[in-house]
Amino acid sequence: MPVADGELREALQAVLGRPVRAISRRPHPYGSSHALEQIDVRFERGVPLALVFKDVSAPQPHAQAAKPVRLRDPDREIDAYQLVLAPGGLDVPACYGSVARRGRHWLFLEAVDGMPLWQCGDDEAWDRAARWLAGLHSPPAPPPGAHLLRYDAAYLHGWLARAVALTPAGALDDVVAVWERVVARVASWPPSAVHGDYHPSNILVQDAGGEPRIRPVDWELAGVGPGLLDLAALTSGHWSRTARERAALAYHAALAAPVRPARDDLLDALAHCRLLTAVQWLGWSADWTPPGEHAYDWLAEARGLARELAR
Repeated sequence: MPVADGELREALQAVLGRPVRAISRRPHPYGSSHALEQIDVRFERGVPLALVFKDVSAPQPHAQAAKPVRLRDPDREIDAYQLVLAPGGLDVPACYGSVARRGRHWLFLEAVDGMPLWQCGDDEAWDRAARWLAGLHSPPAPPPGAHLLRYDAAYLHGWLARAVALTPAGALDDVVAVWERVVARVASWPPSAVHGDYHPSNILVQDAGGEPRIRPVDWELAGVGPGLLDLAALTSGHWSRTARERAALAYHAALAAPVRPARDDLLDALAHCRLLTAVQWLGWSADWTPPGEHAYDWLAEARGLARELAR
């Protein structure tokens, strides 16, 4: 059921700490797995405020399969802003506040005027997205919290069983042969904050005086674990080897010195993470098909990587 204007206005007053004279609402231009609106807030005095209202307790009916039930937790994104993003001082859309009570789980976020990274043809923007990740992964791992996902070996192991169930018999035999070693390699990577869904559709690019500014959104799968899973999500799919290595080296150079591994160690671990990413998509959901612009042959990707890593 849509949120009534009066209830929304009351919540905004509590979050913003000032009287709200009026609000106007309209659907957000970008789709989301949850109800998303643009809100213009007018006060008794002062400059109006434009923000985004995200109701993380209300999955959109047409997008429910895009986030399997096993991964839904309406408190997770709220925890991500409170436990990871605010303390880390990261350049993300500002969170003006949240509501988490009586079945209501709401976020009030900065309205970002930008385009999704996948629509951006500027190589520098893609490299900046990789460097932005280094800032997320350089600080010590945050406390796991009650709702953040734990990207540990036990969690990663579950991806293969779902993928095998949703692919033809024997199609993943090459993957099965290397799976234990791949999971062990990735799970041993130093833990950090993890976005969990750092795909180009969840990365907004703003024009900041001619320079691309990276503003990641949709922290619904945030957690703690091997940060290279995020870099694999960014660089998997329609990438040439040259472009992937360029982004990986941009990420490597931007990591804080105490957590920067050897270059070849990072590239090897990234290949293992890319296999995990392909398997994750193969077992994502029996009820969901990606839109045409995001479609990719993840089975071929998984099999090719498994054979490469078996050498």
